[in-house]
Amino acid sequence: MINNFIKINKQKGYAILFTVVIVSAISVITAGLSNTAYKQLVLSSLAKDSQTAFYQADSASDCGLYADRVYGAIVGNWTCAGENLVVSTTPTGYTVYPTLANGTSTDPCFRIDVTKTITGVYPNEITKTRISAKGYNICNKTNLRTVEREVVVNFSE
Repeated sequence: MINNFIKINKQKGYAILFTVVIVSAISVITAGLSNTAYKQLVLSSLAKDSQTAFYQADSASDCGLYADRVYGAIVGNWTCAGENLVVSTTPTGYTVYPTLANGTSTDPCFRIDVTKTITGVYPNEITKTRISAKGYNICNKTNLRTVEREVVVNFSE
């Protein structure tokens, strides 16, 4: 009878060890799947933010082209892509940005930089225009989640 009692106790120890090993394996698999799901969530969010920033840059480049080709030089404030835009001149061109792009907004926004360079001598002058349109998923550029995309258009007249 004592021999039977010792065998029973040894078998109970194996069952507990087997249970601990199985639970540990399941926990490791669950942690790995959770980590993978989290990384996929972050990656999909980044793709959405990147797409938003690119669309803003694309709209801004269209606005810059339209303004430069139709108006020649932008004077004063104007509206494009549903935004009221502010124009500030620089020595070599001008910069355009939305009035609501105050740097703290969580809305998407853009900025257009137009640079004009004149080469040659009159009457054979060539004006080279560079339109740099930057789009942002969030106007607050200090936010770690801000994504910037740029579309550049170069042409000569």
